Amino acid sequence: MCLRHACVIILGALTLATPGCTAPAQPTGPTMARVAVEAPVEYERLWEAAGDVLRDHYFQLDRVDRGNGIITTMPETSAGWLELWRPQPRPAYYWCEANLHTVQRKATVSISPAEPPGAYDLRVQVDRYRFSLEERQIDNPAGALRLYSNAAPTTSGRLARVAESSHWVPLGRDGDMEQRLLAAIIERSGLLPSAAAAGDDPGVPPSTRPQ
Repeated sequence: MCLRHACVIILGALTLATPGCTAPAQPTGPTMARVAVEAPVEYERLWEAAGDVLRDHYFQLDRVDRGNGIITTMPETSAGWLELWRPQPRPAYYWCEANLHTVQRKATVSISPAEPPGAYDLRVQVDRYRFSLEERQIDNPAGALRLYSNAAPTTSGRLARVAESSHWVPLGRDGDMEQRLLAAIIERSGLLPSAAAAGDDPGVPPSTRPQ
């Protein structure tokens, strides 16, 4: 048995053995908080905090549109269990998923004017994607040498390059990471959520709601 297969078996056993390792419920609405911004310098702090927090979580910024208040990131491969210096996916289901598959996450942060004047809606969305590669046909022992080359046909009979026979499958949103990023941005900015919007909104982390 090769090392790769042994690792897959071990991680699969960990998946089954991990208590509560079930897929988390998808968010039913936007992950957001309304923030009171009383001066241009406070908006600047909020904007800078958004970019800093994304970079702290090893996201590479892609679109940084200050005029429209939007920051998007490049897709980032989620940390594996050996990458202890990077934030590990959580809860347990996402941790196991990231160690059994190649999973990427892409974050979007938007800051838009809201009512009353001086308030801004801070929204965070994190989308997950799994790498899918069509298997190759191996019809004889020598064919194993062509397993990762273009010379081996795919199961559908195509002689296609990896880039042509692979794609990213959308897995939905990571609500846990959305909440963590939202709370971290607000904490880094030093601003407080607006009482008019926070209230009992389930999209606002309890730690950021005014007391």
